[in-house]
Amino acid sequence: MNLDILHEDQDLIVINKPSDLVVNRSTTMKLETITDWLVKKFGEEYFTKDFWSNDLSYQKLIPQDFSNEFGDPLTIWQERMGIVHRLDKDTSGVLLLAKNPGSLLNLLAQFKKRQTQKTYLALVHGQLLEEKGTINAPMARNPHNRLRYAIDNNGRSAITNYQVKQEFNSLNEETLKSIAQKNKLKINKVKELYQAGFSLVELYPKTGRTHQIRVHMTAMKHPLVGDQLYTGRKRSKLDSFWCHRQFLHASSIEFLHPRTQEKMILKAPLAEDLTKVLELVL
Repeated sequence: MNLDILHEDQDLIVINKPSDLVVNRSTTMKLETITDWLVKKFGEEYFTKDFWSNDLSYQKLIPQDFSNEFGDPLTIWQERMGIVHRLDKDTSGVLLLAKNPGSLLNLLAQFKKRQTQKTYLALVHGQLLEEKGTINAPMARNPHNRLRYAIDNNGRSAITNYQVKQEFNSLNEETLKSIAQKNKLKINKVKELYQAGFSLVELYPKTGRTHQIRVHMTAMKHPLVGDQLYTGRKRSKLDSFWCHRQFLHASSIEFLHPRTQEKMILKAPLAEDLTKVLELVL
């Protein structure tokens, strides 16, 4: 697995994660994951308690106000294996990984205190009424479908800021004709389904709930192009002919370096497949 490393030093690695790649290992995951890549890079023992039990140098990176609410540092290290945060399988872009227990705890604390800033780029259906704004809507797992999440007033706090970067009126004529032919539909029917156009939106989640951006944009009646879980059966089927995955890319992340406290801003260029999708809208 040849991953694009955006930055690496003694404490952390920042990679540009491709789509169709899972971050965490699981008993049901047969394909290679980011965790497997880390194990191949450093060795399985590197992520055990025993490896670090005689090397306490990592402790100086743990914040002074660190409390045991996170748990024992070495237990967390062994459980998370350097994974600071996650991206969905089909989401590409910047992913932050820790190289020692102290760095991991430091970065987890920054996320909890909302001292980090993640920026995403998404292509959504329709054109938003407001050029920028905030979506403040708590979320919980959907009781009717355990794979999905939903807005729930009794759920956990979820806040997303957004800003529209560009608007598009429709797909180009050639793509519309191709979709119509493949689905045995009249081209006017396809045009009608896409008549609301599209918006390229930059999103800045203040919380990190699972599927947060996808759920929030769906709640705004502007689901992500290509999102097979939240866009709706008819529209997502047509989307799949020209956008083969959800149009969501983690374009940048901002945080304080655990050792130097220097402000770090790492950016990942838009994935090639999503760049090609933008060539189809006008």
